[in-house]
Amino acid sequence: MQRTITILRGPLVRDRGFSTSSSSSQKIVASVLFERLPVVIPKIDPVVYAYQEFAFRWRQQYRRIYPDELLDKSNARGKGDYHIDYVPAPRITEADKMNDRKSLQRALDRRLYLLLYGNTDGSAGKSVWHFPEKVYQSEETLRKNLH
Repeated sequence: MQRTITILRGPLVRDRGFSTSSSSSQKIVASVLFERLPVVIPKIDPVVYAYQEFAFRWRQQYRRIYPDELLDKSNARGKGDYHIDYVPAPRITEADKMNDRKSLQRALDRRLYLLLYGNTDGSAGKSVWHFPEKVYQSEETLRKNLH
């Protein structure tokens, strides 16, 4: 899970310094981005798949063939008889089937982000979708607020 802090300052502050002015109307809004990375490998795009298949066939057709004495294939293979039973996990989960948008066990091949629905500092009383945030008014900089 990655965390990124975004800093928003007051209503379009013109100065570019590291701290706000001494005015008490300035506030710092810190927002956090929570991201769930893909759990399974995404499906390959059909164009990419077609290119990979073409490239594989091209390499097979124009590959160099070396004599067996040079490669010594008998020693290159592993010793023993290994057999692994591999059953891939399903890409569609119960949460996908039930359209459960609150579960992390859904959309396993995509990135998911945490969004909240409600009032924010700048939404003027309207409920909107936004990242989790906190408003700081006690200090001049975000660094001082976090300590």
